[in-house]
Amino acid sequence: METPPLPKRPPLGRQVLAVVFALLALSAWWEVVNDVIGTNDSPRILALLQTIVGAMAAAAAWGSWKGARWAPAFALLYGVIAGGMVASLGPMLDLPAESRRGLWTGGVMVLIFGIVTAWWLRRSLIRERARETSHIVGFD
Repeated sequence: METPPLPKRPPLGRQVLAVVFALLALSAWWEVVNDVIGTNDSPRILALLQTIVGAMAAAAAWGSWKGARWAPAFALLYGVIAGGMVASLGPMLDLPAESRRGLWTGGVMVLIFGIVTAWWLRRSLIRERARETSHIVGFD
């Protein structure tokens, strides 16, 4: 009797990335919970954006762990939406000019994080699929 193969764990890099995105999702949703229970007085649009950002991060985490083809898209969406949210915090929260200085830089850094992680995830998934292919392309 043959034993079934053990479930395959993702490579360490994808595991780390999945944990990072899961923590980012929890952080975003924690802000939403604080807004809903009233301990936060931020605008509703910010709570909506945090909900969307949390969903994108959770999808990127799940896709990273599972090795899904769509994981890089959600990593990129996370960077675009979260970066845009950070950049727009100044007018959204009616911050004074001296408090807004680093928001654009922060937004760009989050966007770069999304672009780099999407690129890395795509590259990792392509390499993993190439290793799993048991035939030589062109000799099918």
